[in-house]
Amino acid sequence: MIRLWVCLLLLAPCIAAEELVLADQDKKAKSTSDIPPKIETDLIDGLILNRAMTRFGHRFYREFVADYRDIGGMAQHSGLTIVEQATARSGSKISILHNRKPIYITVVSPASRNIDEQALAAAKWVNQKLTQNQKQASWAQFLDPDLAPDEF
Repeated sequence: MIRLWVCLLLLAPCIAAEELVLADQDKKAKSTSDIPPKIETDLIDGLILNRAMTRFGHRFYREFVADYRDIGGMAQHSGLTIVEQATARSGSKISILHNRKPIYITVVSPASRNIDEQALAAAKWVNQKLTQNQKQASWAQFLDPDLAPDEF
């Protein structure tokens, strides 16, 4: 029992010093957490989310992204999501959403051999639609400068 007390007395200064170091680290973390983090918007430009479930949906997603990059749509627009809803009867319903609003909907059948052509057509349509929306938003901005972009 005496040995236990001796060990505790010898370790007490080390434990106290470690607690002081941890307290200093907590103070530094709190002082740096008061500063809001810098948000890098350049890191998420061109992000296309994949919410496909089947292999046909994943293939459509891969082909769409490749075609969309080839036509130059990746750098201009972000916030795209490809959502697949599988059905037993007709294959998969694939929706392409921009900021949670559907802009293109198609049906991909497992027996279909033209998934690549459907993805290319979807990429062209989405790029055209988003470019058109962007032009309309820029004109509307000049019409009424009091409204924010999401209030049009």
